[in-house]
Amino acid sequence: MLQVWSILQLCLHYGLRTYAEKKGLTVNTAKSEVVYFNSKSVSPLQNPFTYDGVVLPEKDRFKYLGVLLDRRMNSKIAEEHAVRPYMAAQSRISEFAKSHELKSRPHAMLWLSKVYGIPAGMYASQVWGTVYLSEGSEFGSQLQKRHLCFLRRILRVKNSTTNWAVLRKCGQEPLQFFWFRAAIRFFKSMLDFKLGGA
Repeated sequence: MLQVWSILQLCLHYGLRTYAEKKGLTVNTAKSEVVYFNSKSVSPLQNPFTYDGVVLPEKDRFKYLGVLLDRRMNSKIAEEHAVRPYMAAQSRISEFAKSHELKSRPHAMLWLSKVYGIPAGMYASQVWGTVYLSEGSEFGSQLQKRHLCFLRRILRVKNSTTNWAVLRKCGQEPLQFFWFRAAIRFFKSMLDFKLGGA
């Protein structure tokens, strides 16, 4: 096992060094971390990964371009991370509505939610939202559940009111619609790039 680890360490080290030199990049070891994907433990190997003699810390998750990824590639982790900006946006909407006396105007609250709340929960939905794109999973997302709670508060209806009735009354679609559109746009941009670069 030690010999396999030594070979792996050398391959990764020189592969990373070669790639960085080729691209004119510098590896900042103070900001670099190691994640062992699809492993049962955080560190499946005995020896720590080093780069230029610096031991890189081992983590079970990391953030890349604002998306939180864990070692099991669980999209629920990324979704939970996406809920925070959505909830912050909904809180700002409530504060704005209170300060401008809009709480009694449900149409204004719905518009603010659609324009400011939904986009706040869209970041990287092309990655984590794909789990909810299949038929029947419209209301499985924590983000969708929180959005529906917000809409129910605006309408002042019971929690037992069906999801589809709430969305219909508000004139809104499930968030799945927005995630699907974002995924299609992302896929189209990749195709356009591939076709343009060929």
